[in-house]
Amino acid sequence: MNLSDVMNEVAQRMDAITGLRVTPYPPATILAPAGFVSYPERVEFDETYGRGQDMIQQLPVVLVVGRATERSARDTASEWASGSGPKSVKAALDGDDFQSCDDVTVTACDFDVINIGGVEYLAAVFVLDIAGSGE
Repeated sequence: MNLSDVMNEVAQRMDAITGLRVTPYPPATILAPAGFVSYPERVEFDETYGRGQDMIQQLPVVLVVGRATERSARDTASEWASGSGPKSVKAALDGDDFQSCDDVTVTACDFDVINIGGVEYLAAVFVLDIAGSGE
């Protein structure tokens, strides 16, 4: 399993959410609503016998929507954090039909206010655990 390939495919899957642009790496600037796939907390090797399975743990997908004080920002972030529906990140990403890995599980969504290029955005940070072949 290759981390770059996984990050690329995760960003590509996010295209299913109308009106959202996601890059497969952290960009220098961003124009909301948009997001990026960031770097995982860790990669663990040899989770099963031999080189059977590796794990990418806590791969963050950071989505920014607008100023935290805007009601529309709250409403959009709520749709992204929903467990199902056309704008649900979990619905867009959960599953085992990826080419770059064996399984992706969206485990959490944290909310924060982040500063990008001097602008404070409401951010929804989705956490993914990914399993794939060690070979």
